[in-house]
Amino acid sequence: MKILIITLLNILISTTLYAQDKTVRFAAWAGNENINNWIDTFVSNELKENYGINLQRVPINDAQDAIQKLIRDKRLDRTTGSVDLLWVNGENFKMMKDNQLTWKPFLYELENAKYVDLKDPTIANDFGTEHEGHEMPWGSAQMVFIYDNAKIKSPPKTLDELVSWIKSNPGKFTYSAPPDFTGSAFIRQTFLNLIGREKYNNLASSTSESDLKTQLEKLWSLLNEIEPYLYRAGEFYPESVSKLHQQFSDGTIWMTMDYYPSTAQRMIDKGIFPKTTRTFVLDEGSLANTHYVTIPFNAPNKEKAIIAANFLLGIKAQASKLNPTNWGDFSVLDLNKLPMQDRTVLQSVDLGEATLGLDILNNSKAQELPANYIPIIEAEWKKNIIQN
Repeated sequence: MKILIITLLNILISTTLYAQDKTVRFAAWAGNENINNWIDTFVSNELKENYGINLQRVPINDAQDAIQKLIRDKRLDRTTGSVDLLWVNGENFKMMKDNQLTWKPFLYELENAKYVDLKDPTIANDFGTEHEGHEMPWGSAQMVFIYDNAKIKSPPKTLDELVSWIKSNPGKFTYSAPPDFTGSAFIRQTFLNLIGREKYNNLASSTSESDLKTQLEKLWSLLNEIEPYLYRAGEFYPESVSKLHQQFSDGTIWMTMDYYPSTAQRMIDKGIFPKTTRTFVLDEGSLANTHYVTIPFNAPNKEKAIIAANFLLGIKAQASKLNPTNWGDFSVLDLNKLPMQDRTVLQSVDLGEATLGLDILNNSKAQELPANYIPIIEAEWKKNIIQN
């Protein structure tokens, strides 16, 4: 009986402390100093000053580490965890959803959610997984091609034009080898542009691996067709996008690519890319994906986590995050849903000459394929391109 009373007292004390807790523990990937600094200064200061919330950034190398801990918490029935907000997307969120590690569809309770197009497939589907409000869209990324307009006056507008340019400029184009993220994205990007949006969207909503592999035959045919015209005739594919950027910087190749539309401007500002560097997307569309924050099932301070999440989705945070000097991460807010004043705030952020305008990027967005398709495509690429 004594042990039971002590246990109940401890639970009561713990519950009371968390009820009075003003701290929000934000578990976020810590691999970028600009992002870390933005969270530790701007976000932290704003939450403290306007909401009395103490933001504690919990640095992680991979969201999967936090998810494995949540799985253990669930198994051991730990109702009070150590994280209030978690930065997540893709396969990691799917794992959370499959294991019921999220709290509830809190997105629909956020005041700022009304400024997001929740029907946009690049927002509603997290690499093929419908989030159903269990995570909040936080920022977006999109595939762009990067070129030097001192060397290329008129960049290609379609996949056919890109193929023609590659053949007309042998050795001046290549892409990084999967599983590098950007190289893998280029392959999916080319797949989208090759088969068209309708067939691509059908595959994105399908679970048929046989249908996928049938359609992929056209992709392998095209990639084998251009291989002799790539850098070193396709005998060597750079292992990372950073190597690709280095080759572009020293003039070995005349085009590179990135899944962040602001990368070119950031590289110009660092003196790595020439000032004449610009970006373009193909008329057939460019891949886009969204990253999110979620509230775990056992977050100790859910009430304050909702307030912090709503702030992160607001115009002030979204505009600050968009600024390349802070982060350069693109907003998930829909320009058509924003009040004119807020729309002006977002559009007035100086993205630099190398970055495409928000309207151009938004109009070319195309959703990603389901996450489980990606390793299949990468394995098939190796079999059909490298080992062919």
